[in-house]
Amino acid sequence: MRPLADRERDLLVALIARGTEHGVDRVIAASDRERWAGQLPGVMVYGMCGCGTCPSIDLVPEGYDRPTTARQTVLEASTSNAFLLLFIEDDRPTYLELAPFGDEPITEFPPVADVEF
Repeated sequence: MRPLADRERDLLVALIARGTEHGVDRVIAASDRERWAGQLPGVMVYGMCGCGTCPSIDLVPEGYDRPTTARQTVLEASTSNAFLLLFIEDDRPTYLELAPFGDEPITEFPPVADVEF
């Protein structure tokens, strides 16, 4: 386990504050966004995707195991060449995914300034 890098933390904050729910036409309640953001100080990187083409990371609150998925919300945003997805399972951020649009590997998360919400 390791702490979040600054860019990873910045993306999590921005996705929680401004991301839209993937595949659903629903407004995210401000209370949900506040609750998720309040958990970020203790979030650690638990593992990384092994595909070799993305920087996606598994997240876990400090001192906890990953939840069993009972309820899931996926917040999304994009850049010119990738989707960004933040998975929130059982009310806890659990996975930050960068999914490239093409075959070119992307090895770092983009700065928030390059993200479209």
